[in-house]
Amino acid sequence: YYVGAPSGGIWKSTDSGINWTPLSDYLPQIGVSGIAIDPKNSNTIYIATGDDDAYDTYSVGVLKSTDAGITWKKTGLDFSDTNSISNEIYIHPSNSNIIWVSTNKGFYKSIDAGANWTKKLSGNIVDFKLKPNNPNTIYCVGNGFFYKSINGGDTFDIISSPNLPVKGTSSRMAIDVTPAN
Repeated sequence: YYVGAPSGGIWKSTDSGINWTPLSDYLPQIGVSGIAIDPKNSNTIYIATGDDDAYDTYSVGVLKSTDAGITWKKTGLDFSDTNSISNEIYIHPSNSNIIWVSTNKGFYKSIDAGANWTKKLSGNIVDFKLKPNNPNTIYCVGNGFFYKSINGGDTFDIISSPNLPVKGTSSRMAIDVTPAN
């Protein structure tokens, strides 16, 4: 198991949670808001850094470990300002080179295992989910916005409805999805 805390680091247990080993004592930032484990290689782990709840721990971007958390390196998504926060992070279930992360600066996608990132959506993207069994469909929420992509996060459409919050009326949204339509 891996557990992260928004202002306290990341820990690993190899005995069903009885004992825990800290993995972030020597990182440039210990806040962890998202953890993604490569479905093809469990030794490869990505963490989205910073505190996405209280915003009291800034993000240094996305960090990557290829040795099950023993050592960490910065990826191409490297924030240098102290106003950045990373949120959720996911790895494509069948293509480990594709990674997505949401931040308060936007929604980013990497197609080369984190070496380079492209901003696909601007704004404070607080949460996103992949549709089960179809990772080309991605749902994102931001401050009063609901977005949907049907091409793996390359482009997004705003979804509007009179029953959804409007821009500026909600500062913290969360989302989850089902395999259903």
